[in-house]
Amino acid sequence: MKSVLYTMMIAAFLNPFVSSSLTMSFPDMMQEFGATTNDMAWVVESFLLCCTVAVIPAGKLADIYGKRKLFYIGSIVFTMISGFMCFVGSVEMLTVYRALQGIALGVVYTTSMSILTLSVPLERRGYAFGMIGSMVYLGLSLGPALGGFLNYYYGWRSIFVFTTLLGIVANVMAFRSLHKEWVHTPDSSISMRSLLLYALGISAVMIGITEWVRFWWSAYAVGAGILALCLLGYVEWNSKDPLIPVRMFLSNIVFTMSSIAAMMNFSATFGVGFVLSLFLQMIMGFDSRMTGLILCIQTGIMVFLAPRMGALSDRYNPAVFARWGMVLIGIGLLSMAYGTFTESMTIIMVSLAVVGIGVSCFAPPNNNLIMSSVPKEYIGFASSTITTVRLLGQTLSMALIGIILAYTIEGRTALQMMEYNSTIALVVFGIICLVGAIPAGWNKKSI
Repeated sequence: MKSVLYTMMIAAFLNPFVSSSLTMSFPDMMQEFGATTNDMAWVVESFLLCCTVAVIPAGKLADIYGKRKLFYIGSIVFTMISGFMCFVGSVEMLTVYRALQGIALGVVYTTSMSILTLSVPLERRGYAFGMIGSMVYLGLSLGPALGGFLNYYYGWRSIFVFTTLLGIVANVMAFRSLHKEWVHTPDSSISMRSLLLYALGISAVMIGITEWVRFWWSAYAVGAGILALCLLGYVEWNSKDPLIPVRMFLSNIVFTMSSIAAMMNFSATFGVGFVLSLFLQMIMGFDSRMTGLILCIQTGIMVFLAPRMGALSDRYNPAVFARWGMVLIGIGLLSMAYGTFTESMTIIMVSLAVVGIGVSCFAPPNNNLIMSSVPKEYIGFASSTITTVRLLGQTLSMALIGIILAYTIEGRTALQMMEYNSTIALVVFGIICLVGAIPAGWNKKSI
């Protein structure tokens, strides 16, 4: 079990590290390629979009052909693309490669959670999810520092050299530790009609949400995407071999509510670092190095606490941890909003610690609830759902920030509006988490 867990921990570390470290190199990339900020935004969006589109089909394919086989393919492709990116010569190719990385990591995300669930005994599953969570937070913490170091001394391509080497280590460990194959529905198949509706629907919704402030057609894109997803739901409801088992959302209330809570959690927490980074540098006058250290209060606590909260959720009811974790996050975000309003660094730092504790209490137990609430034949879909709601939540979080930061009041300066809007954003995020405590931990024992 340990060797499988260590392999999945490295896989969990890869994307948050690459994504957070890559942002430190954007100015150098823009200068080298003559790219605009919109070009770099699409480098990020191409990854998120392709990853989101890939995860559900990847879960289905893993159930048909084998989770170990799909994990190998995703991990090897990701490592190869990372190597190719060391030699990229234009922002267009960088965008294409990040899109391909998104597809590969979508496969890795889905299969790694499934393999971990099937390899770890039920009584140790919360601890395992906690360890995975700690590696995600470690990647987010180390990314800016290590990425900035590599970029400063060796150039931005060195980040992909490091990622390639780490990918090779993950592949070697996977080949040494994964000896069993898991195939649950070998006679199943994927409907191209369902796949097309899903891809079009998710893509339209994500692009529309992302461009909500900038373009008039974004609302129509979201509407068209929702229409496509509703049509997909109708098709899947009547399908004997669905890509998305929509009936399970009605019959399995724990799975549905925990998935909703996860999306609300990511909608509220993903953009906090972005808001605080702007506030601390533009309003409080900190440099980027000090800002990064302050933000590490939250991620440092999560790295330390997530495995421990996961282990406790193995011994006690995980629903209680998930629900009160969301409450703590909500309280921490509202307190943080008060800290930005009063410009109190003490309140802001204490609030970051409270949010870190809350996320540690929520994430591993909630993942445990989702993965443990479904039968084995739906493990792949449950794993895909966790990744999908996370990416949708992240997209929604950044869209909310864009809408709030675009708000202006006549007579106020840009800095005054930044301070005001930062507080409003944190209040909105806090309310989302407090409301999200209702579906979080939804089962008979938690009520």
